[in-house]
Amino acid sequence: MNNTLKYLVPAFVLGCWMACGKAKQQRVSPANSGRSEADMREALIHQNKDLINEEIEAIQAFTDRRGWQMDTTSTGLRFSIREQTSGRPARLMKDVTISFTASLLNGTLCYSSDSSGTLTFTLGQSDLPSGLQEGILKMKEGEKALIIVPSYLAYGISGDGICIPGSSSILYEVKLEKVSEQ
Repeated sequence: MNNTLKYLVPAFVLGCWMACGKAKQQRVSPANSGRSEADMREALIHQNKDLINEEIEAIQAFTDRRGWQMDTTSTGLRFSIREQTSGRPARLMKDVTISFTASLLNGTLCYSSDSSGTLTFTLGQSDLPSGLQEGILKMKEGEKALIIVPSYLAYGISGDGICIPGSSSILYEVKLEKVSEQ
């Protein structure tokens, strides 16, 4: 009898393990039943486009309410140079120093160099939002600008985990204090 159990127990365990694996493979989520992976991908792409369009409309309504004329880049970034200079232009891989405020479109102040000091970083090598860096590349040393960064060029659907909620557009008021000479 002991000899028989020695072979039956592993066979039983192996059989259970294989049955569980097949059950997992055959399980279908009720929300996805009948939909192919391509259909689900297409639905997600459509939903994402709708969210982006809603955000673009909200940004447009925001600028319209204030009467701001702003340029729009191909990425959807809005910017307006408020004080022009003939200073050194910002360039990728150059160190820049900025003073700034970062606010939500509802007016909530998130960050400011008044409390944290100026910010120095290398354009194109920083973990700052790509939209902010794109806007600074439109500036020259000494210039002031308004830059509206859509969420997909800022902190995305997750936010920054501190002050900026997920899916938030950010209004930056920026002064490009310095562009490195090197």
